[in-house]
Amino acid sequence: MSEFQFITSTQPLQEVENPYVEFLSINEAIKKGVILPEMIAEDQELDRNAKILMNVESEEQLDEIEIKRELYYAEENVEAYSKKPHVAELRWRYSDARAEQLVEYITDHLKTADEVEIWKVWVDEQTEPNVQSINLDELTINALRFLGADGFERPECLRVVKS
Repeated sequence: MSEFQFITSTQPLQEVENPYVEFLSINEAIKKGVILPEMIAEDQELDRNAKILMNVESEEQLDEIEIKRELYYAEENVEAYSKKPHVAELRWRYSDARAEQLVEYITDHLKTADEVEIWKVWVDEQTEPNVQSINLDELTINALRFLGADGFERPECLRVVKS
């Protein structure tokens, strides 16, 4: 089983890309001094100019916020909890700085929507969720800490409504 975090809304959700991730071709990686595994560096079948290699300066940068409308897990994992038509997967590792970015994202989204739901569920295991609602003016990183909590008791949702 895996944890799945997503955001739902009545309005389309803006995608967010990880600003530190860049894709390189094999030739570009070699020019940058990236050490490639032999199976990639020596494979003559691969297009050496295709941007197929993900590159970041540090492993920590892989954990930055990404919000994607294309879901990794089946939509049934969303439909079991929310009826809102717009969904985006939240991919990240919780930190206070990233939670502050998420607060800004939600605040911006609520300029065009009346509410947004932030979910933390267990894939393929639908149980009764714990749903809390707050007004936008109450939204702080503390309200989002459940997204970074270790362990899993049951699905959780924070519904944030426009004040």
